[in-house]
Amino acid sequence: MYMITFRLAVPRGEQAAASDVGELLRVHFTPDDRIEHLWAHPTVGNVDLALFLLADNEAEALLVARAACQRALERTPWLARWRLPDS
Repeated sequence: MYMITFRLAVPRGEQAAASDVGELLRVHFTPDDRIEHLWAHPTVGNVDLALFLLADNEAEALLVARAACQRALERTPWLARWRLPDS
């Protein structure tokens, strides 16, 4: 199991409870993502995420976690302006 962390950039003037963000993201995760747990914590202007997932190696875990989060952002109108880091 691997833990992958991201910091979502929240657009100025928007905010959300971590539980809301977590639930909005989880809706779009699939069994193939193999995400076992998602932790979300709001900070000023961001939401910190930690995803725990099963993967063969860390690189695969990072790619799967990023793709799952990006898919969720793109499919959730309320989060459409939120961004993952570029790297």
